[in-house]
Amino acid sequence: MPRRFLLLLGFIAILAFQKTEAQNVVFDTVGNAIISADTIVKEEKAAKVKKAKKPHSPTKATIMSACLPGLGQIYNGKWWKVPIVYAGLGGLGYFVYNNFSEYRSYLHAYEYKTGDLPDDVTLSQYETELANHYSGSQLQTYKETYRRNFELFTILTVAWYGLNIVDACVDGHLYTYDISDNLSLSVDPYLRQQTESPIKIPQYAQVGLSFQLNF
Repeated sequence: MPRRFLLLLGFIAILAFQKTEAQNVVFDTVGNAIISADTIVKEEKAAKVKKAKKPHSPTKATIMSACLPGLGQIYNGKWWKVPIVYAGLGGLGYFVYNNFSEYRSYLHAYEYKTGDLPDDVTLSQYETELANHYSGSQLQTYKETYRRNFELFTILTVAWYGLNIVDACVDGHLYTYDISDNLSLSVDPYLRQQTESPIKIPQYAQVGLSFQLNF
C-alpha cells in the first residue's frame, strides 16, 4: 500500500512539473516556443510625473526689469527689445554726463571770472580757455543752459527706465493672451432707405460705413 501511494504521489508530481513547464513557455503566433515565462521581467516604468509648469508671472517680469533693465523682456521672451532698452539708456546717459561735465566747466570758469572760485578748486586748461574767451554774462548763460539740459536728460533717462519696467509688466500680462484666428474687422458700406410715414416730414437717405468686429 505505501509503495502504491508513493508511486501515485510521484506520478502526480511529474504531471504537475510538466504542466508548469508548459505554462512557462511563450509561443509566438505560429506556435514556436520563444522564451520561458520565467525569464520575462516585466519592467514597470514609473510614470513620469511632469511638473506643473509655473504660470508666467507679470510681477516677476516687472521686478526683474526694475532690478536690471532688459531682464524682464528676456523673461517675457522679447529678446529683441533688450538692445533698444540699452541703446536708449546709453544715449540718454551720454547726454546726461556730457551736459553735467560742461555745466561744471562753465560754472568753474564763471566763478573764476567773478572771483568766487573756491580755494580747493583748480581750473583745468579747458576751463581756463573758457574764462579767457567768454565774458561773465556769457559764461552764466552757457552755465544755465547746460544745467537745464542736464536736468532734462536726467528726467528723460528716469522716464526711459520707467518705460522699460512698464513694458515688461504689460508684456508679462499679455504673455498668455490668445489671439484667435477668427478675430477680424469688416468694414461695409451702409445705406438706409427712406420709410413711408403717415406724417409728411422730410426724409433723407442715410449713407455711411458699418464696422463689425468679430472675436
